[in-house]
Amino acid sequence: MQVQSLAAPDLFSAPAAETGLSADLWKDAPPGVAQDALPKLAAKPLSPATAGLARRVLSTGAHAPAGMGDDPELGATRALALIALGEAKGADAVLDRAPGVAASAPLSMAAAEAALMTGADDKACKIGEALSADRGGPYWLRLRAFCQAIGDQHDAAQLTLSLAVQQTKDADYARLMNALLSGAPAGAANLRNGVNYALSRKLGLDLSSAAAVASAAPALKPPPKPVEVAADLTAAQAQVLAALRAAKGLAAFADAAKASLPAIAALAGADAPLEDPVLLARAALAAGDAATAQAIRGKLTGDSVPGATTQDLALLDATLAAAEGRKDGQVLDGLIERGVQGGAKSPAQPAALILAAFGAPMDAEARARFATFDPGKSAATAGRLAVLDDAAAAGRQGEAALLALSIAADAGPSGPGPVDRARLVRALLKAGLETDARAFAVEGLLALQVK
Repeated sequence: MQVQSLAAPDLFSAPAAETGLSADLWKDAPPGVAQDALPKLAAKPLSPATAGLARRVLSTGAHAPAGMGDDPELGATRALALIALGEAKGADAVLDRAPGVAASAPLSMAAAEAALMTGADDKACKIGEALSADRGGPYWLRLRAFCQAIGDQHDAAQLTLSLAVQQTKDADYARLMNALLSGAPAGAANLRNGVNYALSRKLGLDLSSAAAVASAAPALKPPPKPVEVAADLTAAQAQVLAALRAAKGLAAFADAAKASLPAIAALAGADAPLEDPVLLARAALAAGDAATAQAIRGKLTGDSVPGATTQDLALLDATLAAAEGRKDGQVLDGLIERGVQGGAKSPAQPAALILAAFGAPMDAEARARFATFDPGKSAATAGRLAVLDDAAAAGRQGEAALLALSIAADAGPSGPGPVDRARLVRALLKAGLETDARAFAVEGLLALQVK
């Protein structure tokens, strides 16, 4: 009987969570693609769909090729990206099993930040003590001063604090440390990083104050508070609609939608008339509840719908089709017709481009009309798009995901424009990442409806 030896753990082999992706995720992925994409995911604001794909890919435990799985900088960046995506517990679990943490300042910093953000201050201090390289950097001085302070080594903490303040300018850190050491008024909590968060916790400051939330790193921002469902559904509907209409931009709309989802679901399940059913259905889709959106849409059977045009309904139907991954030729034909009627500035034209990425059939007339649409230009480099297409076609799933993430991260918190988004949706579908392809499509279609 032949015995096959197991590969040694590397910096990508430990999972942060169960994702449903294969242990071969990183097979044949070029380290250079990871070196390009991962720092963006750790540092840039991402759209919800981009964040979702990044969270899923980076949480997967899969052995990586040489130059990627054994690169401490990349391993640390993976962990820092997970932390930025709100997965500090997952990053903590990954780094507990990662090789060589104590010998690498970047890996140790990521491990310490994950520990601090999960409330494990003593663990973070032990990580700092165990570090065997580059111990004199500004981060380690800040952490060491905090650890000495909570360990009742006040004189040592004061000395370390003076060194830390000389090396880096962080007025909030200095203010919080001085308060911890002297008992002086601390002021507002600061959540810019794990050390400041730990200090704010230790001082018993209000972590939910407006000043604290405004300073918060993405990983420490609190989730939107759910809107309480009033017993009077008319009042509840008015409250929800006011919140949705006040939201500016897709990110704010999505936050309002998530907070309002319990009330929207209650309204969808009741027989009460809906004042703006299309807006409520959009919000359900933005919150990830396609079933509630479909329930609302199913009730819209009359010739006229409150607050909606035929174009609004066509865009809603397209978003529902994308959420379900349907190759719906009838919905696509309707979009193309609206795009022709509305002209070059009609949102139906870019919407048709995104929905067509799912491969819905078009008849000859629809194809001829669709061929005249020109909904903008690509912002991605031609080379990156070409390699994305090649990776997707060859089934190099991790590489395709990283290329898509690099393109999407470069596009900013709103995500890619319609031309690049349609290309990403098509590539993600071909690479077997259908859940993520749907999310990118829904996000792009909602962006055409929410201003």
